[in-house]
Amino acid sequence: MSRFITYLLCLFVTAIAVAQVNVSGTVVDKDSNEPLTGASVIVKGADGKIKKYATSKGDGGFAMSLPSVAGCRLEVSMMSFAKQSIPLDSVSFPITVQLEPGTTLLKEVTVKADRIHEQGDTITYNVGSFAQQQDRSIGDVLKRMPGINVEQSGKIQYQGEDINKFYIEGSDLLGGKYGIATNGISHEDVGAVEVMENHQPMQVLSGISFSDKAAINL
Repeated sequence: MSRFITYLLCLFVTAIAVAQVNVSGTVVDKDSNEPLTGASVIVKGADGKIKKYATSKGDGGFAMSLPSVAGCRLEVSMMSFAKQSIPLDSVSFPITVQLEPGTTLLKEVTVKADRIHEQGDTITYNVGSFAQQQDRSIGDVLKRMPGINVEQSGKIQYQGEDINKFYIEGSDLLGGKYGIATNGISHEDVGAVEVMENHQPMQVLSGISFSDKAAINL
């Protein structure tokens, strides 16, 4: 009885093996006939769903096994080449897929900069994220940045405290008369505003003497 069952199992396994279709082939460049490595090879059913997926090897070859390829299509694609779609109903394997050089369209990607970025004691505000059409100076934009207050004279406070330095590209060009810059510099000329919390203006005292005031750098 056990031999008979073993025999039936062998027949069953053989039938399954026979029923499998070996979808194999090579992907090459149509112009040079050189094999293409890394091409995406997909078998889709009649319903459009993916049944098998592979990528071409170093020699351009690929191989997949399916129970049936009836109604299926082979889709082969690769960057810088036009996509190929081949019906598999009447194709013999192995197959050679020739890809023609073409353009691959990428989906449009919109990159948005962070409005506010914090790193250590420095908070960076993206000026474009706070600017409005009616703004004339950087001072108009500073008024909308959280934690920053700008008086009519151009004087700036951060978290209710007067700032102790106003830098332009890292240099103290105006001393305490920075109101000229606040009201005179166009916001279109400034990409970001940096607020340096606990800023110590005197470098010799940095790390020794603590400051609870902030500085601004355009």
